[in-house]
Amino acid sequence: MSATPPDQLSYAQAVDELNGIIAELDSGLVDVDALTVRFQRAIDIIEDLDGRIRRARSKVDELAPRLDAISRSANDAPSLDDGADRP
Repeated sequence: MSATPPDQLSYAQAVDELNGIIAELDSGLVDVDALTVRFQRAIDIIEDLDGRIRRARSKVDELAPRLDAISRSANDAPSLDDGADRP
């Protein structure tokens, strides 16, 4: 078990560890004394990953209007091929 707090793991590391814990629990070979520790670690990782996903979604929602504005501005700009620069 990793002693590293979930928020200090990369997203990929956290997912890998979570998958390992799930495989361990699915195997049924987890010692009863370790079961609750492993289960708690899985919950801690899931909560952290959920928070990361929520924050990322919120940031994307915040940035999306800016991208839309840039796209609209680019579509409204005169084209280089429209002859505006020709005498």
